[in-house]
Amino acid sequence: MDIKLNDDEALVLFELLTRFTEEELFGLEDQAEMRVLWNLQAVLESALAEPFLSNYKELLAEARDRLRDKGNFTNADAEQEKGRLALWLEPKQIQFLIHEWRTIPKETPEPVRKQWGEVAFRAMAALHKAGIKHENT
Repeated sequence: MDIKLNDDEALVLFELLTRFTEEELFGLEDQAEMRVLWNLQAVLESALAEPFLSNYKELLAEARDRLRDKGNFTNADAEQEKGRLALWLEPKQIQFLIHEWRTIPKETPEPVRKQWGEVAFRAMAALHKAGIKHENT
């Protein structure tokens, strides 16, 4: 299958995918990234028949099995290689972290604000990955 992208779409998509593969977080930095994803989805939707078949979920599972790396790499293993620890929290605890980040006083030193921002970003990404909508409180 050939997928055609214009130069702008290719550049924006490259940056988005590079960030994702380096940080394993899928967060959009600019609306242009959402636009390129919508454009790509539209191209795939017009080229694929499988999403409209009754056995789509089975076909998707089989495709994932064929594409998945062989070996015993779990997400925890990949995170450990990056020097990260797995921390299992309840969604309400993650919501709490995000809420606390938003209440940090403006006079808080920039390095502390930046660190809280990174934690909040990862927390929001975890909620998004789990399919949980963040509650703005």
